[in-house]
Amino acid sequence: MNYISKVIDHHGIVSGVCKELHLAEEINRMVGVDDQQKVATGDAVIAMVINALGFTSKPLYLFPGFMHNKPVDLLVREDLKPEDFNDDTLGRALDRLYQNNPTQIFMHIALKVAKLVGVEKKFLHLDTTTMSVHGQYQQEEDDMTPITITHGRPAKNGRNDLKQFIVSLITLSRSDLPLWLDVLSGNTSDKKHFPEVIKKFSKELAAGSSEEIHYVMDAALYSEDNIREISPRVKWISRVPENISEAKRLMPEAETEKMAKSSLEGYKHQAHRSTYGGVEQKWLVVFSEKSYQREIETLEKNIEKEGERIEKELWHLGNQEFNHPEDALSAPQKTARRWKYHKLGPVSVAEVNKTGRPGRPAKNAPPPRKVYHVKAAFEKDEERVDAEKRRRGKFIVATNNLKLDSDQLLGEYKGQQSVERGFRFLKDPLFFASSVFLKKPQRIVSLVMIMVLSLLVYSVAQYKLRRVLEEREEHIPDQKGKPTKRPTMRWVFQLFEGIHLLLEIGDDGVERIIAVLNLREVHRKILALLGTIYEKIYLC
Repeated sequence: MNYISKVIDHHGIVSGVCKELHLAEEINRMVGVDDQQKVATGDAVIAMVINALGFTSKPLYLFPGFMHNKPVDLLVREDLKPEDFNDDTLGRALDRLYQNNPTQIFMHIALKVAKLVGVEKKFLHLDTTTMSVHGQYQQEEDDMTPITITHGRPAKNGRNDLKQFIVSLITLSRSDLPLWLDVLSGNTSDKKHFPEVIKKFSKELAAGSSEEIHYVMDAALYSEDNIREISPRVKWISRVPENISEAKRLMPEAETEKMAKSSLEGYKHQAHRSTYGGVEQKWLVVFSEKSYQREIETLEKNIEKEGERIEKELWHLGNQEFNHPEDALSAPQKTARRWKYHKLGPVSVAEVNKTGRPGRPAKNAPPPRKVYHVKAAFEKDEERVDAEKRRRGKFIVATNNLKLDSDQLLGEYKGQQSVERGFRFLKDPLFFASSVFLKKPQRIVSLVMIMVLSLLVYSVAQYKLRRVLEEREEHIPDQKGKPTKRPTMRWVFQLFEGIHLLLEIGDDGVERIIAVLNLREVHRKILALLGTIYEKIYLC
């Protein structure tokens, strides 16, 4: 008899979620199954999700190397082997996904998952992020490609030398479940994209639901044209850009002392009515204590830096020569127009006789030329600084739902962190597609769908475990060994590291599991909480 071991680690949990959600069956039903294919598209997708959530940063062309020591028949499907998942198999799967519209496939799956898990779809958080890529990506004008890979200005990494595309994502804040995705060209504008998403997909996202849907977005949505266009169609929540005249006036006028204390710790707010863009809205001026402290520290540093710069400017100005006293007097005033936090102090002009050469002038020398030097002082402009301080720590959130409670309005806007967490997940350095290497834009679109599907699986596992811990008043140890009811799935995955299956290879070449190694009581508890499907994978 021969014996071998295979690594299962946390991959069994990922596989369990996929099985519980019937992901392979749903995908195969939508894209079809070719009888000549040993690995169906759904099987390939599940394998790629397991690879993605392995956090090993192994690219797709090394996929068989990732799978070679995994129990593929247990995690994906019986009769499948690691060598079945070669680059041709995965490439064909990505092509078939693209041919059947990855956005529609994902939305169909995500809506069914949201219903199965039992999460409400009342507040949908929409945002975009850039993804950088390497390669030429040369496209002809008549090349029917889904997106344009182009140079851009990724604000998050400050680089403009990389080519990029854009990922658009909708998530649910209470569960972090991604509900919808799209892949866009690298030069797509949020201002144009957001209304198009709402117009195109709001009916589908709300289909079969009695919940009143709200779209939550950042300030990129907020313009007169956009809110006028979408307000008759949906409810929305958006941050108001600070450069709008009404916002500039309202924020300094809103006195912090008169604001209502929010149920969210560290926040105060004050409600106002606005008809910006011809749409009746509720504006909520919000004050954040943490933001205020952070912004005041930054303001003080900026005031100090400006003072140092002004001191140098006035020193250089004092060494300049002016032909007329009026020019000398006006020079500091022109300079002071650029100051944000300081104002001009006393200014004096000195007349100087200049002969043009050092020493005592000769008897026949021409009369000296009169020049003028200016000496100027400066001081902090307390009035302007106070006005800046009154603006600090404040922002405005708007909605066209006038009945929405102020605390709920603020809380749901803060829930925008849900989609930001999704983007951080997709850009994690350990995520297998963090550096997208595929050379066909079509396959990039499909690969992003796999990435977001992986986020969906991860979020379902985390939401499911947290909910059952809360319902049963149970807990598991966190990284520091302290009890927690809200573990991250990343920590749970780390907790399962080192679990192996011991297999016996019979004379007929068939592998039989005879033991699960390194499975401790905490692992058994988590599997029991997750359910029978998960226990069967590990306990066989």
